[in-house]
Amino acid sequence: LAASRARRVSSCRRAFLGLVPSGIALSTLGLPSPATALVKGSTPPPKAAKREKRTCSSVDECQAIGDARADELFSEFDDAQIKRTTYGDRYVDLTKGSGKVVGDKSVARVRYRVLRLGKRARDGLSGEGSPVFSKGYGEDDDKVGDTVDLPIGSGQVIAALDAGLRGMGAGGRRRINVRPDRGWKLPDAQCLTTYTDVTIVPTTKVQENDACFDERSLPTPSNFADKRRMFRRYDETLIVDVELVDVI
Repeated sequence: LAASRARRVSSCRRAFLGLVPSGIALSTLGLPSPATALVKGSTPPPKAAKREKRTCSSVDECQAIGDARADELFSEFDDAQIKRTTYGDRYVDLTKGSGKVVGDKSVARVRYRVLRLGKRARDGLSGEGSPVFSKGYGEDDDKVGDTVDLPIGSGQVIAALDAGLRGMGAGGRRRINVRPDRGWKLPDAQCLTTYTDVTIVPTTKVQENDACFDERSLPTPSNFADKRRMFRRYDETLIVDVELVDVI
């Protein structure tokens, strides 16, 4: 019965549509117009760039190529720019000074930043390392333009800076690599204590209360926060970025 009713309705519709003239729009008859929306799919992703062909055939060769590319990207100074003091301290001149030159027994008036080594700085001098403490830049308790006087050859200045400032002209800026033994770290014989207590392995050498940090040598931190940072860093290689303001 249902199927018979559906066939009759369908035949009535066909008969009705056959009576409608071809020029009359369906909208005039109150019938819905067919859909006209354009369905668009997602834009296909761009083609991926072709990978460069491998130019190495072994792990060692690939490592060497990677190191060379890292040097190209992250090394700021070439071998010709990097110089050494007579004690092997490495330094590079960022700005050549044209004023009076630092010599033995000179007093160097400077501004400086003590920095950690820059990320991926293979030459020990390049890169923007994080600051530990500074003078003359308004970054700690100091003011912009403040200076400190360093008596060269007096034994009061850390060894790397004492040697690295010699021959530098006033108005110049130099970056000096400071190894622990040439910086703020005292010799082990002066700061390590030998214990024979049963609670510790006999003859064990123990460092107490940052005793190996040389607070007397210049430059030195001026506040508690800077000292705490230096207590964590003085036994690693650092950089001193120094501006020579004047030679007295």
